Amino acid sequence: MMATARDERTKPLAAALAVALLLGLCRGDVVQFIFGDSLSDVGNNQYLTKSLARAATPWYGIDFGTGMPNGRFCNGRTVADIVGDKMGLPRPPAFLDPSLDADTIFRSGVNYASGGGGILNETSSLFIQRFSLYKQIELFQGTQAFMRQKLGKAAADRFFGHAYYVVALGANDFINNYLLPVYSDSWTYNGDTFVRHMVSTLEAQLRLLHALGARRLTFFGLGPMGCIPLQRYLTSSGGCQESTNKLARSFNDQAGALVARLSSALPNATFRFGEAYDYFQDIIDRPYMYGFNNSRAPCCTLGRIRPTLTCTPLSTLCKDRSKYVFWDEYHPTDKANELIALETLRKLNITVSVSNGPTAPPPS
Repeated sequence: MMATARDERTKPLAAALAVALLLGLCRGDVVQFIFGDSLSDVGNNQYLTKSLARAATPWYGIDFGTGMPNGRFCNGRTVADIVGDKMGLPRPPAFLDPSLDADTIFRSGVNYASGGGGILNETSSLFIQRFSLYKQIELFQGTQAFMRQKLGKAAADRFFGHAYYVVALGANDFINNYLLPVYSDSWTYNGDTFVRHMVSTLEAQLRLLHALGARRLTFFGLGPMGCIPLQRYLTSSGGCQESTNKLARSFNDQAGALVARLSSALPNATFRFGEAYDYFQDIIDRPYMYGFNNSRAPCCTLGRIRPTLTCTPLSTLCKDRSKYVFWDEYHPTDKANELIALETLRKLNITVSVSNGPTAPPPS
């Protein structure tokens, strides 16, 4: 009797959401589901209380909303935030946000990105808690089951089939796995075989997402990760680690080819590869051409103590955050993220209007 009564109570909600879904799809309103690492995390790691990768302290978030930490590893917006904004898509909340419910998922989608997350399950295990890509996909499957209960299978499948999907990982698999001798991958593989291992794992993951209904998916490639302040600090000259950048370029070449191949081979798939490697490298090499005056050091530092890895309440900030390419030892500033996002959209042939909506139709 109790189960029957509960089912009766949920019927009006399911009917209302189903009607809203149909109206929304007729208007072209869609949401996005984001899978990624700290470059896309909007708060999941805030709720992983044992994680060593958390943006939970000042001065993270200082240029976003109330200026309080919000889980983004930045002073402001992520690249995914900006790309979605420019395409007129709602910003999806973190999967672990306690306020997440069926209505929020329906209206905004979900962000599963986790600081430290990687394509490989073992990546960033030193951080104790983080969601790998396989784990994020598992959480997405749970979201699907939940929405099917609320909407019914047919309506939920339409909802997920019309959504946009963003996948942006890979840097941690190098920085917090292959390049650290404490991980077995560092002596099991050489650079070429490790990249192939990553890409073959990624292929299985993208195929799984397609099997789960993902039809419009963009995979974001890596930037010149050998030029992040931490990698520079580890060199005697303070220059970029060219061997690390070579790994990023190799991964981008193979991942880009994979995405193109899957887009052609998988039924009804529009899979795209978004990248801004050369553009970001040029920002780093010629910061003054883009309005920056520092592309070597982080804006948030603890005096001359380096590397501090994360921004802390004891850290001091640069005088003008818009003049620095990097916010902390790993992550770009809001301003740099905006330039990278706009270049990524340009390469994807998605032009945006002043109102942030796409002036060209999105890929079908």
